[in-house]
Amino acid sequence: MNSIRKVALACMTAAMVTMSVNAQAQGTANQDTFFTFSQAVELPKTTLPAGTYFFQLADSASNRHIVKVMSQDRKQLLATLMAIPYYSNDRPSDKPEVRFLEVPASTASASPTNAIKIWFYPGNSTGHEFIWPREKAMALARATNQSVLTTKTDADDSELTRVDSAGVEASVSAESTQASAAVETPATEPVAQPAPARETQPEPAREPVGAISGSDATPAPAPMPERTADAAPRQDLPHTAGFLPLLALMGVGSLAGSRMLRRARQ
Repeated sequence: MNSIRKVALACMTAAMVTMSVNAQAQGTANQDTFFTFSQAVELPKTTLPAGTYFFQLADSASNRHIVKVMSQDRKQLLATLMAIPYYSNDRPSDKPEVRFLEVPASTASASPTNAIKIWFYPGNSTGHEFIWPREKAMALARATNQSVLTTKTDADDSELTRVDSAGVEASVSAESTQASAAVETPATEPVAQPAPARETQPEPAREPVGAISGSDATPAPAPMPERTADAAPRQDLPHTAGFLPLLALMGVGSLAGSRMLRRARQ
């Protein structure tokens, strides 16, 4: 009887350990990140008031550039955004980072935009460049004098493109991505800083006008086209799965086996 109980306990413990390890790995795989913004910031189809927010990749095996934005407590989903990979030649930062669409300093009486262009996870040189609705992308291109990633039409399956301040489109190609990776322009000040984990207090943030990397200003990139081959279909929905059903099945199986062996001995 004692041996049967030990086997059942071992099965339950193994399942719980596997579930714990998987949860920790998923946090890194989904690039869980907290950001604190001192002013309202723009994202495609949504605006976030000043505050702390949780960024995470959707749990999709086919597309690793679907970004979910949630409230600080993760209870409210604020936006699900489509993005494509952005390849940077800069040394990866050890802190989470967002980069904004910059207004050129030479533009007279220009006010900075708070439109987030790219999100980088710590240690990654590949970020997530957001795809903007076409009308908003054209407005941002005129304001920043940069090309902005968008689609050729408003249809969900529309081909990706970039539009400049004159409304001229450019295809998203691997060649132009590599060419523009080396011409990133520096930002003048940091806009905000990533909030640390919940057990620590968020550090103070400064007024948003440029890119962030912790509390130090980082170079802000020029627009950088991407490789369409790496961008998966944008209609994919996150896949959800858990170990609770497996854990329950293993527990029931262990109990049933214990009873069968007990009856056999009787």
